[in-house]
Amino acid sequence: MNNSFVNLVAIQFREFIREPSSLFWALLFPIGLAGVLGLAFAEKGNVTNRVAVIMNSYSQASKKQIDFLQRDATFDTRFVFKDASRDQAFTQLKRGAVSLILEPLPAGKFSFHFDPQNEAARMQYLLLEKKLQQTPEGAVAEIHPITTQGSRYIDFLIPGMIALGVMNSCIWGIGWGLIEWRIRKLLRRMIATPMSRVEFLLAHFVTRLLLCLIESVSLLLFARLIFDVTVQGSNIALFAVYLTGVAAFGGIAILVAARPQKTQIGSGIINMVTLSLMILSGVFFNYTNFPVWAARIIQFLPLTLLADGLRAVCNEGAGLVQVVGNCLLLLAYGVICFWAGLRVFRWH
Repeated sequence: MNNSFVNLVAIQFREFIREPSSLFWALLFPIGLAGVLGLAFAEKGNVTNRVAVIMNSYSQASKKQIDFLQRDATFDTRFVFKDASRDQAFTQLKRGAVSLILEPLPAGKFSFHFDPQNEAARMQYLLLEKKLQQTPEGAVAEIHPITTQGSRYIDFLIPGMIALGVMNSCIWGIGWGLIEWRIRKLLRRMIATPMSRVEFLLAHFVTRLLLCLIESVSLLLFARLIFDVTVQGSNIALFAVYLTGVAAFGGIAILVAARPQKTQIGSGIINMVTLSLMILSGVFFNYTNFPVWAARIIQFLPLTLLADGLRAVCNEGAGLVQVVGNCLLLLAYGVICFWAGLRVFRWH
């Protein structure tokens, strides 16, 4: 092997280790991401499933059987039973906090309520039904499949996918677009013209809002035709949550794009923001899988606020009053991030 080849390899290696951002994205970010996922799914090596138990006139008589289910360690899957009224149990199901509802019946029987299309719910039912057969009373289980709109897993998923689409469209569309303009020296040319810098950034936001609307309406129409997903709440509330969500991620995109001058740094920052929020904010699963202290923080993240607001309107029939808190927090994210991004924005 000649010395020139060895020197070329050494040059590439030195160039890599001398760039702090490359070291961060190659080494530290994957470790941090693995740690976050570990918090959510690796609690003591066991899978934790939360089941809502409807409290009714038969609950006291079934208490011994439920206690047996909770302390039995036959399987590697751990169950946590949460007492709730009937309405509360089905609300938790709509929000994805539980996948299965257990309802005590007369004569030591139990009724299971779950979406038959939800693989996790079916597995939970099979495990619990087998455990029930091992109780001293030998309880009988009945199945009540949930097929009503708003309570299925697909009803939980679609609003989350719309929220995810808004985030990716804004941060990649606005943020990456502005970073590319800076790298290609186009921003330098733009500020040489008699334009308002605020108007320039707002124009990107308005363009992205219109494109996001087309993308989200298309997804909602597809879900309506194929899966019969409907909006059960106020259309005004839905639009308010959606508009403030676009405003939030539009502002975040401006802040993300404010300083990077290299594609590696820009794509790294964007991936860090989008991947972290996608994992944390409960797009595909409810964020209550995380520890309680973490869930209290996650509920105020922008993607969580947007997804929860959309689900409240679509699945729970919420109106504008019920989602006004989400809207105000999302708007605050947008205004603060836009102002901060404008203050530190690098135009050349």
